[in-house]
Amino acid sequence: MTTTLVIAAGLPGCASTSGETFFHLDRNNPRFASEQCQGAIRDTEVHDDLKMIRSIASPVAVVLSGGLLLPAVVATNIGLDTVDRVDASKMEKVCGGEGKTAEEIATGVVKGAAFGLATGAAGSAVGASSLPIGTTGSTK
Repeated sequence: MTTTLVIAAGLPGCASTSGETFFHLDRNNPRFASEQCQGAIRDTEVHDDLKMIRSIASPVAVVLSGGLLLPAVVATNIGLDTVDRVDASKMEKVCGGEGKTAEEIATGVVKGAAFGLATGAAGSAVGASSLPIGTTGSTK
């Protein structure tokens, strides 16, 4: 088991959808030992790493830009979340599970995007409220 998957086990809220799917796979299913399944499991590490990086970088980028990067951050996160969810569904299928339908994947992406948008906007508001108001550098 990779280091990232071990860390993800301790931090389930930080695991990617692929990482969460991995932990729910039936290890007794004969397809679990297949090369296709094991390859899909190895690919999970990339999604876990990206999820960890974007959970830190996204709010920082939004706050430091005063909210200007919010649309780009949300769009990037939607794209990465979509790929993660599609890969998780494929992994589940090749490892002996049912996988998710396109509708289930889309619903998960929309919910994640709505949450990201809400937290990004809140982070932007908090960051903007701590910035100096004057443009001359005066602190009067």
